Amino acid sequence: MDASNCIFIGGKQIGVNCLKSLLAKGVRPKAVICNLDDDGQDKGWHESLAKIAQEAGLHTILGKKVRDTEIVQFIREQQPDIIFCIGGMQIIPSEVLILPRLGCLNIHPALLPKYRGRYSTAHALFNGETSTGVTVHWMDAGLDSGPIIAQREYPIEDSDTGKSLYDKFTNVGSEMYVEFVDKWLAGLEIESTPQDESRATYYPKGLPNNGEIDWSWDGTKIRNFIRAMTFEPFPPASFILGEKRMVIIDEKYFSGFEDKK
Repeated sequence: MDASNCIFIGGKQIGVNCLKSLLAKGVRPKAVICNLDDDGQDKGWHESLAKIAQEAGLHTILGKKVRDTEIVQFIREQQPDIIFCIGGMQIIPSEVLILPRLGCLNIHPALLPKYRGRYSTAHALFNGETSTGVTVHWMDAGLDSGPIIAQREYPIEDSDTGKSLYDKFTNVGSEMYVEFVDKWLAGLEIESTPQDESRATYYPKGLPNNGEIDWSWDGTKIRNFIRAMTFEPFPPASFILGEKRMVIIDEKYFSGFEDKK
């Protein structure tokens, strides 16, 4: 097996972590296809995948959609054994999903088949879940519906916010990726199990209640909502007061703020 016969698609910190782990093991993907918003500069909450790939001398593709005809043809010509789609923001078209011999691998921030879709950690917090986790799975034509390779569950602490819970996912997901790669490089069989569709839940792109507090909610639900929306540098929980939109943020952002009596 050619250990470099792979293509890496994605971004965010988990994508960066996983690409770094590949490089540390001597695996050099034939190409790295970055998220459309990746301009090679680090963001406020994650490093640039493009920067890491370019520094490593990898063939790096910026500003291109995976579904573009030229990109599909490029991937087809590489005849990859596996495609890693980690932290990706693009839908992988079916003509790409069928190309790799092993399949396309994804890491999802929830215990599938629950919480398919976007913003899984925010929705789990808002819904008052006491635990969540990470799923490593093969991709298929559905949304987060492919066979499950591995899962790991962890508790949602009372102090968790959207940011801290996503950081947990990033750390655990990165560890699980290394475990998968070790098995892949050793030539071991990769077992997987179809998802139970009867247990599936799905949340479309968008934040809970469009990011706005509903004051008819009880106190616990409002608190969970604020926790879910605390994810710097993204917009915090908001509400309308008269004609103004107000936001709720931590007092640490006010320089010299004091509770004066």
